[in-house]
Amino acid sequence: MHPEGLDGVKPLTGRQERFVQEYLVDLNATRAAERAGYSPANAPSTGARLKTRPNVKARIAAAMAERTERTRIRQDRVVMELARLAFSDIREFADWDGDGVRIRDSQGMGPEQSACIAEIVETPGKDGRKLRVKLHGKTRALEVLCRHLGLFEKTVRQADGAVFRVLTRIPEPDWDGPHPQDGANVACDPCAASPGEAPGREDAE
Repeated sequence: MHPEGLDGVKPLTGRQERFVQEYLVDLNATRAAERAGYSPANAPSTGARLKTRPNVKARIAAAMAERTERTRIRQDRVVMELARLAFSDIREFADWDGDGVRIRDSQGMGPEQSACIAEIVETPGKDGRKLRVKLHGKTRALEVLCRHLGLFEKTVRQADGAVFRVLTRIPEPDWDGPHPQDGANVACDPCAASPGEAPGREDAE
């Protein structure tokens, strides 16, 4: 339990403090409420209510400041890393046409491209070895980036559909070819690559 502050702010209960720590993980109040032990059925309303309570809100701000000081990781660096993932382009990692898919050579990739790769798996195939490259999900990165920039302030208390509508308004780059889905795998035979390529209310105590 966090001790009472100088301004007479009501101290947090043990579960409220757990909510604060869980909220710092992904800035998602609903998931934080669930992980802190609140009812999953009531987690959306409980999380929204908790993070607006003055004592909880103050503790979240203090915890974020403590973490920033401890890790020396500043907001600008986090936002820049999120932007790398959010605006990554599959065409920076692979080429495809009527003859198949070719993964680009990693030696031609810079830090911005390599940071977007979540996983690389090589497996034996009937016609030789197969390479599977998985990128971090763009939609999730966009969602977290928008939250950090305060772009969801007017929709955070609305249904998930409202947030989805905001995301779909973000213009897509001009591209007539196929659009691989978020987190989709790009698999190919590397031998073919060219060289050099409102739930019920719950007491939130």
